[in-house]
Amino acid sequence: MTPRELRRELRRRKKELRRSAELMRRATRERVEQIPAVRREKRRRRIRRVVTIAALLLLAMLVRCECAPSPPAPPPEPVVEPAPEVKPKKPAPPASKPKAFSDRMERQRRGSYQNEAQTSPSWLDDFRIQVAARSPRLAQCFSGTERPGALRWTAAVNAASGSVSDHALEPVGTGGELSGKQRDCVLGVLSSPGYRLKPEQKQDLPGRVSIVIEF
Repeated sequence: MTPRELRRELRRRKKELRRSAELMRRATRERVEQIPAVRREKRRRRIRRVVTIAALLLLAMLVRCECAPSPPAPPPEPVVEPAPEVKPKKPAPPASKPKAFSDRMERQRRGSYQNEAQTSPSWLDDFRIQVAARSPRLAQCFSGTERPGALRWTAAVNAASGSVSDHALEPVGTGGELSGKQRDCVLGVLSSPGYRLKPEQKQDLPGRVSIVIEF
């Protein structure tokens, strides 16, 4: 297989992985929405929204329009007397022109400034795709949860070995804290097996990556 065909095959596999991850995410959301507690919560939110809109409309109908007061009459214009005629004075003789500031100092070249923009590593897209492919296993860690949520996972990724370490899990939005069992389950799914990444160059230190995971 030529390098061009290999790159084409890799792009095709990436698209398939993204498509399968999106389908898994939709299936997970549909399963969560079928839970009776989730349906009841959505119905309550809809009723509260309708009640709030009706209250605002009622307040708008009760507010009376207060007419703005008429503007005060303008003050009378003052009478301006013509100023006496003043004869122009003769201009003074021009003084000697001072030297410009640039002539008294030698020009110096300004140092160049290079802005080194930080770019994302080449393996980051593959890493996110492989994390999304573990959505079915992650959904099993939250079986029995009444409402959906999301959490931010931050970890140090070693692209050469595919291992992750130094984990940090933070709830996003109004989601509650994870139990110890759920936390161990999530970290186990995200850590094992290792990831297959192909860094462009040798990477001695792991890179810090943050991803939002929905459940």
